[in-house]
Amino acid sequence: MRFITLFINLFSGFIFSLLSFAATAEVTGSREYKYYEISPRTAYEIKPELMRRSPIREGGGTFNGHTDWYVDWRYQSSQPASGCQVHDIRTTVRVIHTLPVLSQYVTDQQTIDVFTRFSDALTKHEINHGNNGISAAREMDKAFNEVPAQQSCRNLARIIDSICNTTIQKYIQADNDYDHMTRNGETEGAVIY
Repeated sequence: MRFITLFINLFSGFIFSLLSFAATAEVTGSREYKYYEISPRTAYEIKPELMRRSPIREGGGTFNGHTDWYVDWRYQSSQPASGCQVHDIRTTVRVIHTLPVLSQYVTDQQTIDVFTRFSDALTKHEINHGNNGISAAREMDKAFNEVPAQQSCRNLARIIDSICNTTIQKYIQADNDYDHMTRNGETEGAVIY
């Protein structure tokens, strides 16, 4: 299950450029990784270690990996004779992945190999969730640039809020659909038996 949070505050961290649709638009973002450590002695202990050590507990369940994405948008508006227009658009996205990592003290090669296959698949699955957040930011930014001048800045603000809420909900649903389709990554190999 994926819980995506809408975050409407500026954030700090490493910023990278994702996309720019117009001279006044700017989409930036960051991708962060948080790890929790497991120490299985054998491949058979990986799953119990994941369940015991995972900090990801939601809806009565424990999950091996998780992604949160947060989108923030800022813009200026002005009202010349032609109507209220949006300018100086800044859209940011912050993606945070939480994933397991093996302790440096795990030396059993079979355990390392099994975990590596699982971890690679889980990481790809979680990156795809993060990509939904990035797509949401890009889509919002593009839509902001296409909003025509409005009679009032209040109307303009309502249109932009509607774009944001609709887009965020669309990509929250995309995350939910992706988890349903892949059974939370199981069909992609992100499972330990």
